[in-house]
Amino acid sequence: MSGIAAEAGKAAAQSAAVVSRCPPPHQVEDALAKASAFLEQSQPQNGIALLQPLAALGCNARVSLLLAGAYEAVGELQLAGETLQRAHATWPSDSGIAASLARLLLAAGKSGQAVEALEGFRATASTPLQEIEEGVVVFIAGHRLEPARSLAAIAYNSYPSLHTLLLLANTLQLEGRYKDVNRLLQDKRAANADSAPFLVTFAESEYDAMLYDAAQHDLMHAISIDPNLYQAHFLLGNVLLKQGQPDRAADEYRRAIELAPNQPRAYFSLALILRDKSDAAAEEEQLQKAVAADGQFAPAHYELGSILLNRDQVPEAVIQLKLAVQLNPSMEQAYLLLAKAYAKLGDKQDSDLMVNRFKEVRENNRRNFAGAGADEVSRAHAGNE
Repeated sequence: MSGIAAEAGKAAAQSAAVVSRCPPPHQVEDALAKASAFLEQSQPQNGIALLQPLAALGCNARVSLLLAGAYEAVGELQLAGETLQRAHATWPSDSGIAASLARLLLAAGKSGQAVEALEGFRATASTPLQEIEEGVVVFIAGHRLEPARSLAAIAYNSYPSLHTLLLLANTLQLEGRYKDVNRLLQDKRAANADSAPFLVTFAESEYDAMLYDAAQHDLMHAISIDPNLYQAHFLLGNVLLKQGQPDRAADEYRRAIELAPNQPRAYFSLALILRDKSDAAAEEEQLQKAVAADGQFAPAHYELGSILLNRDQVPEAVIQLKLAVQLNPSMEQAYLLLAKAYAKLGDKQDSDLMVNRFKEVRENNRRNFAGAGADEVSRAHAGNE
């Protein structure tokens, strides 16, 4: 018998062994129903006790998924993750397990592993919306914008609503495709004239299209509907800055910080205004706050590196600039500043390496920008006429 045939026979025997020890399907369904009821009644421990023996048999993906949910309910995140890891190895194409595992990994700060967990994730029209949304969030966090947008398009086609419309629009905006967003949203404006989230999303694309007056109008309307929208105040700050009103913009950024102190962008934008006012100490303070809010925010590391380099604190500048390019490998200017920093340290080899890397990244960025298309948005839009 060949090696391949032997392995196939072994796998078949193992599969038969699993089937032989599994309880009848109606018993599994009964256990799932009872465990679900326990969770709904805030009795997750009872659900765990019921599901653990079944999960150990490896008979049903839904058993492992519900058991992981019960572990989460009692705060046992490690056990939930281990349960999902085992289930994912057994059922790699199960979308619910993949999405739940990816969500847990992302919450633990492991965005790379979260993306890997979705390698076999294939959403269809029947995939639950929650699973698709979890996939979108994970792909965005992992800077995988194309699969994020593709999933968002499936969500909109399968579950058309304002929520999924904006989900698709937001993924397109992350790719810089504001023209596609404008086309997608334009004929929906009348139906959503008093929806603050819709107005904010539209205003962001108007801003990208340099339609600043229109963006300001929509943002002011959104704020009149809901004055506590972080995104509305942040975007209004951007618009006012483009309109030559930095003081008003700074006020909007400060309001955005009050509403969402864990968001780094408002600190960063306020820092740039302070830089233009030659207030270096206040600028650095806001950049440090941006990094404290989110240590993965590459632009703040870049600006801190620039400040340190100008002060001739070169080793410290190198640390910040290396962080910037690690977090965002497409940040062209960071490579140039690194080249300058290495030159100051007398390290010609690394300086030349960074110059070459800058050229490569710039060329790659230009190719990516030129290659952006509009296939998915066209299909999604056509599917919801």
